Amino acid sequence: MEEVNHSKEFSVEEIAQVSVILSNCVFFTMASACKTNAQRNAILMEEFLYFVRHKQLLRRYFGGSAAEGTNLSTSDIDKMIVARCIYVCSDPADTKNVRGHVFLVDSQDSSQGYAKLVLLKSDSGIPTIFDDNGCPIKDMLEQNKKGKLVLPSEKVVQFWINFLGKRQTATGPPETFQHGPCATAVNKDPQGYIKKEVGELIEQDFAHGLPFCRVPVEGEQWLRSRRHFNWPSMKTLEKIRTLDCHVVAVGDKISQHSSLEWRISYLLWERELVWSFNDTQLQCFVLLKSLLIKFIDPIVSEKLSSYHMKTVVFWESETIDDNCWRREFLLTFLKNCLLRLKDCVEKQTLMHFIDRSKNLFFGRLDDPEIKERILEILEDILQNILVISMKCVDDIDLATTWQNSHGNVDEFLYNCTVDHPSNITSDFEASRHSLELYHSEQVTWGINVGTALSDFKTLAEYHVALEDKNIASDFDEGFKRSVGMFVLLRSAIIQAVLMLRSEEANTSEKFQRLVNFMDEKSDIDAMSGKLYAITVLFAFGKKEEAYKRIKNVFFRSESSAKYIYVGLSSTCKTIEISQQTITQTKGIPKCQNPQKIIDFPVAYDMIFAKEDISLVAKALKFECLAERSFLVHPVVYASYLRVLCCDKEEKVENIGRLHEAVKECKGTKHNYRHFNILGHCYHEAEFYEEACRCYLVSLSQTSGDGRPNAAVLMLLVCLFKAEHRS
Repeated sequence: MEEVNHSKEFSVEEIAQVSVILSNCVFFTMASACKTNAQRNAILMEEFLYFVRHKQLLRRYFGGSAAEGTNLSTSDIDKMIVARCIYVCSDPADTKNVRGHVFLVDSQDSSQGYAKLVLLKSDSGIPTIFDDNGCPIKDMLEQNKKGKLVLPSEKVVQFWINFLGKRQTATGPPETFQHGPCATAVNKDPQGYIKKEVGELIEQDFAHGLPFCRVPVEGEQWLRSRRHFNWPSMKTLEKIRTLDCHVVAVGDKISQHSSLEWRISYLLWERELVWSFNDTQLQCFVLLKSLLIKFIDPIVSEKLSSYHMKTVVFWESETIDDNCWRREFLLTFLKNCLLRLKDCVEKQTLMHFIDRSKNLFFGRLDDPEIKERILEILEDILQNILVISMKCVDDIDLATTWQNSHGNVDEFLYNCTVDHPSNITSDFEASRHSLELYHSEQVTWGINVGTALSDFKTLAEYHVALEDKNIASDFDEGFKRSVGMFVLLRSAIIQAVLMLRSEEANTSEKFQRLVNFMDEKSDIDAMSGKLYAITVLFAFGKKEEAYKRIKNVFFRSESSAKYIYVGLSSTCKTIEISQQTITQTKGIPKCQNPQKIIDFPVAYDMIFAKEDISLVAKALKFECLAERSFLVHPVVYASYLRVLCCDKEEKVENIGRLHEAVKECKGTKHNYRHFNILGHCYHEAEFYEEACRCYLVSLSQTSGDGRPNAAVLMLLVCLFKAEHRS
């Protein structure tokens, strides 16, 4: 590591000023409490809907950085599967009123934090996921030297490898294998919804967890000790008390009995602790992770982990009043965490934050040369903490600005206003609130993407469950309401499809009730909800009413409006309506009055499924044939509907407006579909050459990744039509 050792001493005020800039940058590019809270809502909803889908028999929990909202580009997705009717306990007395299969956690002859599971009682009358898939628990048990039956973790992992390999995904069954102690499933992200890149591999590690009947002794001891500390808050502790602890099918890799052992896990507790972090704690954590990836792992790999970094922040948080974690102290806290980490490496001791008997560095730093090298790296980072921390920031090159400022803080602060967006300096507060709204709405839309693939029965089950406060109480109320509205709106869309197929459209009263219902639920956002209702009107031949709504809502001349765009179909995050036009611009609009953040409504992508083929207009019918589900930018879709509904004299002018909307969506992996829509409009207007040109542009955008593209079929139809016309 070759960094200039800045011997110059900086004042407390100067460190604070640089910390604020660093914090602002990390807020917009990497980590913030608003991003983490949004991710918390999304994760809890994903888990909840999974639980409902599986008849409340199977739970799937997300762990690690993806669940915490602290994920970097290299982060994987970790999941824990928990099946019903299988439990563990520390004391046989805990099983008194427990129905099902129960195992005793036996930590004798195991390392800290590990144990074997000894069968206490078995109820063959209660089936489990193992029985349901041809692998009864009784067939998985092994007898130990004492003649007791134990459940091997290795066999459970193998079961999940086989189980996951039988699942069907959008790209077929996943590739499955054992990755350390986990069953790993690998499949492609066909639309880029998860990895943000089409066709990227999604690697998901699945661990199998069994819940404790009651909190283990170490957990109880930790909870009792919390009254002496400022963090976590009583509210967080009260929540933690309601959460399960588990053992997971992970053996100690240096143990002779690794295949039999399970690890005690406080995943849900630790996740709740991270969710309680404020901006500065999260930023300190994510910078430590980035330091690990960029400056430690390339030299000494796999000795320190992001889990160690999280644990260090836990310990540091325990000693500091929550009100002191402010952005002007970010560098100070980052330095303190590094000093704590260095001391732990020196002593080869980093205790688990909850189970204080478990040393996370046990057996990891026994090689004195490796230990010494890590200490040297940490000392180098501490000596150059300003510039190195700047190099850890994603997307904003603070390090070059610092270098060009020759270590002068005042010059650096000025150069930041010149070199970088104003949201990290003078406009931070004005931009902050808009980003908070963006994060919260982005996860709502993300849930809706998955919901759009659900059938009517599943949607009905979601609705009932979301209305049940006994099982749907963990989410922010506004978030839950938005998800619930889309569930009902999607149900109405399916109902419209059924009405079309059964020719029930002739019943005007029933149709009007459906439209009224969709209007009531259309406030999911500023655009897509209304566009779904207009789609139904157009599909049922109410062309004049559809056109009237399009013009009144989206192409009005008397006023202007700005929307925050949330979706994947454009890199522009601002939609502006004014003077009968809709335009897109880069960046999120700034909220000049943070108290009136509602002045910026949001706009989602349109989401359609292949089952909507009889409802959607002609161009999208081709898309339904090609893909299971797909997105359309709301501005493109509104412009397309305007072309469909307008008079013949306005057709060419409105196709031109659609063309502009399509061009504004450049730079994403989804724009090829917009060119298909535009091409079909040219085709219908008998501009066949322009139509073919659009289809060829579309095909060029998918030729490198093998995605299905309706442009192939649309181009053939267009050429056939053009040939017969000539």
